[in-house]
Amino acid sequence: MMDILFDILVWVIVFLSVLLLGFWLYLTSERMKEVSRLQKIDRYIEEKQHKWYRYFKGEEPFSDELIPKHKHEIEGIEKIFLVYLKNISSTEIQDKIRDFSNRYLMDHYQRLLDSRKWSRRMNALYRVADFQLYRLVDKYREMEKKKLTHEENFQLLKIYSMFEPDLFIEKIANTMKLSEFEYKKLLTGIDPNTRERLMTCFNQLPPACQYSMIDTIGMIRNMDSIPFLEAQLDHSDAEIRIRSLKALHEIGIIVNLDRYIPFVTSDIWEERLMAAKLLQNVPLKGSLSYLEKLLKDESWLVRTQAALAIEK
Repeated sequence: MMDILFDILVWVIVFLSVLLLGFWLYLTSERMKEVSRLQKIDRYIEEKQHKWYRYFKGEEPFSDELIPKHKHEIEGIEKIFLVYLKNISSTEIQDKIRDFSNRYLMDHYQRLLDSRKWSRRMNALYRVADFQLYRLVDKYREMEKKKLTHEENFQLLKIYSMFEPDLFIEKIANTMKLSEFEYKKLLTGIDPNTRERLMTCFNQLPPACQYSMIDTIGMIRNMDSIPFLEAQLDHSDAEIRIRSLKALHEIGIIVNLDRYIPFVTSDIWEERLMAAKLLQNVPLKGSLSYLEKLLKDESWLVRTQAALAIEK
């Protein structure tokens, strides 16, 4: 009996040893493949980065030598393109990257979008937005028929904001529910025309989107948006009024002082605080009486802000 148990134990040890050896050989093989892939990418970048530079700078015409023939070349091109997009603000370079990508990289990203692996699909969606692959619009619509993650849906929404503004507006108003942070990521990247269209349907947007839109307008400091922001000062939602006052303060231009005077005596201290900040943008001759009233406010923050406005 002991001999049998001993033999079983030996075979178990042998089996586990073989299994571990096989697993180690597999990991070693995969690691070697990955190292080889990265070396090929680095070699491509080293050999071709100067040629890409001269093409982007207009010092050389486009050469067929730049057309990728292997996967590692595409990955090398990705890295080169991303460096230029993140570090150089040039419409000409952006146009060249967009045109090249739509002509020579479209099939590659289409295959990635069909992948079963989430990471590959997401990487493709990021690059689609970076390189502006507008020729894959039909593919993006097709993807929506599948069950997608929140991250994929969000990235598709970003892509629609670039290539399909009508669909983007429809979805942001009626379909997806996002956080304020996510809405701001979308709204800071849209073109002025799409932003104006969203203003016209502002009341149909989800509250988090409304808040983010007002914050975004204040951040970009567009003077043309002042009438829109002033219209929100009559909104029933106090948060919208407060954020609109803040956005107007960030723009820094007071067109009609009387529009802001009611907030000096508001029941909401945040509105009184923003009124004190806004009065900084008015000559002291026209604002002093209101600031003196705010100096007696029950809120320490309001009193402090009023004092700063007078000193300024």
